[in-house]
Amino acid sequence: MARPQAALGAVTFAALGLAFGYAIASAYLTTRFGGSLERIDFLFLVRSFGVLRERAPAEFLTAVAILGGGLVLGLGVSGLAANEALTRFGLTHWQTRAELRRNGFLGRPGRGFLLGKLGGARSRAPFLVSTTFPHALLVAPTGRGKGVGFVIPNLLTFKGSVVVLDVKAENFRETSRHRKAMGDRVIRFAPADWSGRPTHRYNPLSRIAELSNPDQQMMELRLTAGLFLQADSERVAGLLQGGINLFVAAGMLALERGRPTLGEIYRIAAGGGDKQKAYARLALEVKNPAARLLFESLASINPDTLTSYLSLLMTSGLDTWANSAIDAATAHCDVLFRELRRSPHAVYLEVAPEMIRPLAPLLRLFFSDLIASLQAHEPGPDEPWPVMILLDEFDRLGRMPIVAESIKTLRSYGAHLALVTQTIPALDEIYGENTRLSLQGGAGVKLYLTPSDPKTIAELSAAVGRTTRRVVSKSRPLGPSPLKSRTLSERTEDAPLLSEDQARTMSLDDVVLVIDAQCPIRAKRIKYYEDPVLRALHAAQSGDLPYPDPATARLDGRVTTVEQQIAALTGSVARLTADRSSPASSPEPAPAAPVSGDPTGQGAANDPDGAVSTGGRLVASARRSQVRQAVRTGPSALLEPTLLTPADVPRLREATSRLSDLLNTPAPATPSDRSDQDRPAETPEHGDASESIRLV
Repeated sequence: MARPQAALGAVTFAALGLAFGYAIASAYLTTRFGGSLERIDFLFLVRSFGVLRERAPAEFLTAVAILGGGLVLGLGVSGLAANEALTRFGLTHWQTRAELRRNGFLGRPGRGFLLGKLGGARSRAPFLVSTTFPHALLVAPTGRGKGVGFVIPNLLTFKGSVVVLDVKAENFRETSRHRKAMGDRVIRFAPADWSGRPTHRYNPLSRIAELSNPDQQMMELRLTAGLFLQADSERVAGLLQGGINLFVAAGMLALERGRPTLGEIYRIAAGGGDKQKAYARLALEVKNPAARLLFESLASINPDTLTSYLSLLMTSGLDTWANSAIDAATAHCDVLFRELRRSPHAVYLEVAPEMIRPLAPLLRLFFSDLIASLQAHEPGPDEPWPVMILLDEFDRLGRMPIVAESIKTLRSYGAHLALVTQTIPALDEIYGENTRLSLQGGAGVKLYLTPSDPKTIAELSAAVGRTTRRVVSKSRPLGPSPLKSRTLSERTEDAPLLSEDQARTMSLDDVVLVIDAQCPIRAKRIKYYEDPVLRALHAAQSGDLPYPDPATARLDGRVTTVEQQIAALTGSVARLTADRSSPASSPEPAPAAPVSGDPTGQGAANDPDGAVSTGGRLVASARRSQVRQAVRTGPSALLEPTLLTPADVPRLREATSRLSDLLNTPAPATPSDRSDQDRPAETPEHGDASESIRLV
């Protein structure tokens, strides 16, 4: 109903209610003062108004109450007439402040994502904070202020560890000093910073090198390959599996060489002219039987197929490590993901906008490895800190299956994940519509800043929901006469709460939040440099930006090298202990298996280590020879006393003592060993293991 007609109706019904109340009040006063209902004096109240108020206040107040009741009754009837029950459709509406409070969106900043605020940017209106839903999907075209309105406000307020893809280095510049003042350890990983500013380093293979089980190492290498190697077409997926086999074999050899880096894997895979001959030589070098079998299998493949394997392995992401700067930035590890829940960290992965595509394999690996590390186990009592992950330019990183698979379970591992994309079609192009819908379902909060492309506009309008609206039609007959009657008709219809036109023309300061199982929210965008609270936090920063100290970075790298060597030595001791504790399956040695490519069958003669195979195992004398040789060329050459910290010394002493005991303790004699018992004791060129590794 139009406003003039509604007002006229309200006045009419109010007057009728007042008249009805006056009649009842007159009847009451007539009977109260001795009159009869048959002869009601309707003018008594008007004529005696002042006298009644002074001399009969009780009766006067009763009469006034009756008059008021008639007025209220008239207005009530007017409201019912104006809102008569018509057909109802959708019931969606924007959440009220009471609903926001009840649904947990008016909590204190720091516990969840900061989404918007209920007032203008300069006001002190309450913030909207997602304390109920741990994940968010932000859809914001270029220039909509997702950095100043979402990323930076969350970096300034979140209490816990934060990991952010920092495009243009804006986030590090604007928030790193504040995070350091909060007590965070600030990590800046900038593998493609050509300006020469120092960077921390990240080596995804360092944790694999710490494992003592070769089978587990091989499995972890295969899983790591799946995290970042990505073919452009499903048709070549089979060829990529051949390339991954090469990656795994090269990775095992890199671990044995004591250089567990992706750069070393790249050099092993790409090195050599004739790949068949090169991989055959690598099969003789690698000690792990499964890796040797992979190299032998690759060496026997048709050259054209082998070239396809290698080419696809490179174009799928491994050729990123052809760049020496990327190789150096991933040669050591300053970022320990397992520490993020134990103490607060602020990790900034800096990359220039034009470098996102070239570095996409490394970026995918970094964040996929982070999520996989968090999902290794649920937080323990010593891991109280949540981890906020901000993935800007998510659609430009390529497909990350682990994100789509884990977004519904990350909450139990203490992780908060925010995915930032420019449009919905960009996600569909990478993941397909079904996976994109799964991502949206896993993100309990969808935050939209004024969309620009038609599909995102339609998606937003549909996601907000539909409501019921009244439609009034007015008609009048044709002709000049003003006395001809006009008619009004009213109906309800189903309509979107936010039409596509309204979504397209939405103010740039507005944000729309679509919440799972709740009505949508319309709020204002945050601008950290105008908000009183956030502006004060930002302005309080002082001092230099917390770039890593080059000297400290070098020292950390050397300590990391020592730790990796200690871990490798401990693993070697554990494997040797297990091998010696297992008795020989037969008292008689089995004939030595011929080495591939050795038609004479004299494999032992061609083995550079002089190893003799006994049923797939090394006899004791050959095993001791190999261990002594490894000690001479390995730790004695690489470990330096100045690289050790006090915490490393007990571990290295224990590992050295165990290795020395194993070398000096006689093994169960076998027929082949008995001939060695009469020989003079072999004196190592550089002394035994306990002398090779000197501790100061």
